[in-house]
Amino acid sequence: MHEEAHSVLVLDGGYMSSAVGAPLVSDTPILIYNPPGTSHQDRFHGGRGRFLAISGGRGAEAAAFCLRDPYAQRLARGVADQINVTTPLALEACALQLHGLVTPLSSDEAWKAKTPPAWLSRAVEMIFLSDDPEITVAQVAADADIHPVHLARVFRRYLECSPGEYLRGHRLERAAALLGKGIASLADVAHSTGFVDQAHLTRTFRGRLDITPAQWRKSRHVARIQDEGAVIRQEPVPPHQGSGQ
Repeated sequence: MHEEAHSVLVLDGGYMSSAVGAPLVSDTPILIYNPPGTSHQDRFHGGRGRFLAISGGRGAEAAAFCLRDPYAQRLARGVADQINVTTPLALEACALQLHGLVTPLSSDEAWKAKTPPAWLSRAVEMIFLSDDPEITVAQVAADADIHPVHLARVFRRYLECSPGEYLRGHRLERAAALLGKGIASLADVAHSTGFVDQAHLTRTFRGRLDITPAQWRKSRHVARIQDEGAVIRQEPVPPHQGSGQ
């Protein structure tokens, strides 16, 4: 529990958070804001990862939430990138600007001029909220009415990843969430989240989270499902050892 406001920028690893709007496990740029007094048990899948924590400031008590604001992520990333090479005053200025995004304290016009174009937030939301496994970067750019190259350039500037990387990360996040619910086979999850096939899903999971989809589902303590080609063994039940009563 943190008495002050507490922001967490995930730099590497699959972060698992109970914050509102956060994926079950992250594979896209993620920034969590914990208001003062928040109690949480956030963690990294597998116990491995890197993050930047910024603590300080007061604000209204509320539920922790995930910030998808590209400018907020850029501010936090700026602190992480400059933490060893810039002055404490400059770092404090960035931290205060970040705090101002979640607790509106300023209407400074110079600060507003640095915010990303409105279409970038819409593009991020379009990817994050879409259930269409066939969605493409070209479709996102067309919806934002901008050229795909410009989309990629601005995405990289604010989120430090390409639109394609963000889209692939979101697909893994959706797959992890579906597997966690335990209501579909691995093949169905792969199909519904945009992976080529079950093998593609397995390779991606193992490469990003160092675990197979089947192991992930088992770790989430969900009901067992018979996947195509899987063998379910029924173990013998030992005789009842009663007390004789």
